[in-house]
Amino acid sequence: QDLDPTVAISGRSTVVVVLTESVTRDNLALYGYERATSPGLLAHRDAQGDRLQVLRNAWSVDATTLPALRNLFGFGGAQGAPHLLALARAAGYKVWWMSNHDDIGVEQEHGRFADVLDLVNRTPGRVGTALDGELLDNVEAALAAPEARKLIVVHLLGAHPHYRLRYPTDQNPFDDRVDGTEAKMIDAGRSTLVRQYRNEYDAAVLYQDSVVSDILRQIEACGPSDEHRALIYLSDHGQEVGHVGNHAGHSPATPAGYRIPTLVWRNRPFAPTPSGAQAIAARPFRADWGAWTVAGLLGLHWAGENPS
Repeated sequence: QDLDPTVAISGRSTVVVVLTESVTRDNLALYGYERATSPGLLAHRDAQGDRLQVLRNAWSVDATTLPALRNLFGFGGAQGAPHLLALARAAGYKVWWMSNHDDIGVEQEHGRFADVLDLVNRTPGRVGTALDGELLDNVEAALAAPEARKLIVVHLLGAHPHYRLRYPTDQNPFDDRVDGTEAKMIDAGRSTLVRQYRNEYDAAVLYQDSVVSDILRQIEACGPSDEHRALIYLSDHGQEVGHVGNHAGHSPATPAGYRIPTLVWRNRPFAPTPSGAQAIAARPFRADWGAWTVAGLLGLHWAGENPS
């Protein structure tokens, strides 16, 4: 409250932050990957026009979850920076934190700032088999809530290892067939195990695409037409899955560990730039500075804010 936050948006406002885990943009067809791993997001891109921006040059500066989230919600660790969720609440937003994780550290450091805490996965560690689609009902309920200003954070498991647990067991179209990606990995000397991990990882990315596409459909359809609505989708960090070596997993030493997808949607077109809409998509984006992007979507201003 000492920062005296205000909201520059008049009327109703709903913003959804879809935060996923361990997804590298290198494995999304949306970013040029040769496997069909993001048909839903490609269809949204083609249908939405300038309302959906695919940021081509998005990076995390952290290769693991806890520092990535600390930087994202803490304005990159800027001195005296508030927590984004606390700032939004003080400005009058009702805040939801819904998660498919069982991580008490994330819950205590970030989820505790929310008015509503929805946790659908209570299996600790990497063996939890709760699928991200189980959160869709929670998202729909939050979008239907009567509050005039809503911030909804949706924390997905995404493609977090173990990859085979991140999609329904019968939904891996990349398994047991040799396509161009498999052939390239064989030529590059990738092991059978790493090639198997790549197939499982791509199936996890494909399932993630369906979940994020459903959330986009939900926010597009909810609320009156004059309500301000926006969504940002990004990953905490990436994964190395045979991109430059015989390794699969978190990777602080290779680009795939940091190359993340980032999409921003609004129900109104973005303000044009002198260079056109493509100039927005080409701008560099750092996830540790992402709180400023979300604050902009929320219309937040506060004492001591540094617009630069």
